[in-house]
Amino acid sequence: MKKILTIILIIAILLVPLFIEVDILTLEHYQTGNTVLFFTIEPGDEFTMKCIHSVELTPWEEIFRIDDEYNMVLDRTRFQNSGAGVPDATGTEVYIEDGYITYGGINQVMPLLPYGISAFAKHIFIFKDREYNLYEMVPDGDRINIFTESINGYGLISRFICNR
Repeated sequence: MKKILTIILIIAILLVPLFIEVDILTLEHYQTGNTVLFFTIEPGDEFTMKCIHSVELTPWEEIFRIDDEYNMVLDRTRFQNSGAGVPDATGTEVYIEDGYITYGGINQVMPLLPYGISAFAKHIFIFKDREYNLYEMVPDGDRINIFTESINGYGLISRFICNR
C-alpha cells in the first residue's frame, strides 16, 4: 500500500506542471530560433526598446505595456529631436519631459515585434529597471522577435535549463 501511494504521489508531482500555465515575454533570435531572453509577465508590466535613431542620431524609446489579455501594446514613444523618419504626431497626447518629446496614448496592439539589431543603433531592452544590451547578445544585423506566449510548467522549466 505504501508503494502504491508513493507511486501515485510521484505521478501527481510529475503531472502538476502540465496544468500550470505561465505567461511569458520572449525575445527570440530569428536566425537561430534560440531564446535570447524571457520573462514572466503580468498585466500592467512595461518594457522599453531603446536605440539611437539612424538619421537624427539621438536616443529613441518605444514603451510597451502588457494588457489584461497579455498582448503587447505600444503605449508611447520618446525621442529628443524631431526630424526625418520621426512622425509629426501620433497617439492622443504630446508632452515634453526630461528633454524628451513623448507621444502617449498610442494604444496599438502588437502581436509580434521584429527588430533588426544593430551595433550602430545600440539596441537596448529594458524590463523592470534592468537593461539588456541586445547588440551584444546577437550578431550585428540579425533580427529578434518579441512576443508573448503562454506555456506550461514544463515549458518554463525547459527555458530555464536549456534557454531555448
